[in-house]
Amino acid sequence: MENFLKAVRPFLVKEQTEYFFVNNKGGKLNYVLLLEWIHKFCKDNDVNVTPHTFRRSCATELLKADANMYHIKELLGHESLDTLKHYAKLTIVDLKKTHRKCHPREKQANEVAGS
Repeated sequence: MENFLKAVRPFLVKEQTEYFFVNNKGGKLNYVLLLEWIHKFCKDNDVNVTPHTFRRSCATELLKADANMYHIKELLGHESLDTLKHYAKLTIVDLKKTHRKCHPREKQANEVAGS
């Protein structure tokens, strides 16, 4: 984000603005415009994604990096943690990693193996 702010955004915005992502006139990036850009990219590159694909991927990657679920909830603007489950698609590898890290018997086995 820092690189975007320093290297790209100055070419998009001539005046100071409160918006992080801006349109080609420096105004707030409109959802419909973003959706059009995504659809055009998908059509041109034979890819199938939506804005929610990015949202879900972001939430999943944050969870994989051990980000606090409450912080992710706030970033996504959700009312409760329950809605977060729709975005966080974890793989069996992730679940096994968590099990090895957190289950009491796994912890004991790791402590014995490490001593």
